[in-house]
Amino acid sequence: MCANTLLSLFAVLSTLPVSESAAELPGRDVEYITVSDGIIDAEINAAGDVYVLLPGLPHLRVYEAGDSLSEYDLSEVLLPGGMCIDERWGWFVTDELRDMVYRYDNSGELADSRASRSMPGDICLRGLSVLYVSRGSGTVTSLEEPDAVLCRLAGSGDGQLSASGSCAVYSCENESLFLRNYSVPEPLPPAGTWVVAGRELMVLQDSCVLDGSGAVLFRLPQIGEFSRISCSVNGNHCLLWSPGKGRILVLR
Repeated sequence: MCANTLLSLFAVLSTLPVSESAAELPGRDVEYITVSDGIIDAEINAAGDVYVLLPGLPHLRVYEAGDSLSEYDLSEVLLPGGMCIDERWGWFVTDELRDMVYRYDNSGELADSRASRSMPGDICLRGLSVLYVSRGSGTVTSLEEPDAVLCRLAGSGDGQLSASGSCAVYSCENESLFLRNYSVPEPLPPAGTWVVAGRELMVLQDSCVLDGSGAVLFRLPQIGEFSRISCSVNGNHCLLWSPGKGRILVLR
C-alpha cells in the first residue's frame, strides 16, 4: 500500500482552517455523497469507487469514480451488519440475523456463504484471512478458523474493523485494539476511531485526523460530523462517514 500518497494528501489538508469547506479544496477530487436510508458501512476501492451498505433493498450501492451508479439487492441478506471489499473478487457482507457471511463476485452474484458466530458485524480482509466482529459473543474471529478467537471485546462489538497487510485494528468509542499476527492485541488510547492504512496508524478525533504519534494530518470542515474513516487498499483514497447517518465525505 502506498501510505505516503495518502499522507501527502493529508499534509495538504492540514494547512487549511477548520471552517473551510471540503468542496473548496484546490486541486483535489473531493465530494459529498448523500443517501436517505442511513449508512451501515462504507468502503472505497483502489479505483476510487465508493461502496455503501444500506439497511433496505438495494442493500449495496456503488458510486463509481466516473459518476456511474450500480445497485445490488443482495437478497440473501436479511440484516446487514458490515462489509469489506476484496479487490480481486468482489465483496463480503455479514448478516446479523442469519449469522452468516456472504461473498459476492464483482457482478453481485453470490459466490460463497459461511456460518459465523452470532450477530456478525463489521468485517475486514487481512491478507488472505477474513476477520469479523461477533456482537453476540463479543469477539473478533477469523472466518477460516472459527474456533480461534483473536480477541475478546469489553464493549458491544459495534466498532469498526480495518486491516492492512498482516495488521488489523478494531475501534469503537471506548475501546481500540491493534492486532498483529501471532501476538497479543495491543490497546490503543481511547481517543476516537483508529484505523490502519499501510504501515500507519491514524485516529479520527472530533474535527481532526491524527497519526499514531498525535500529529494532525488534516482537519474536518465541521466538528463531530463524522465518526468513522475508511481508506482504500492502495492508500490513494479516503472516506469519512457515520453509521446511521446519510452523508459521506469522499477524498480521491
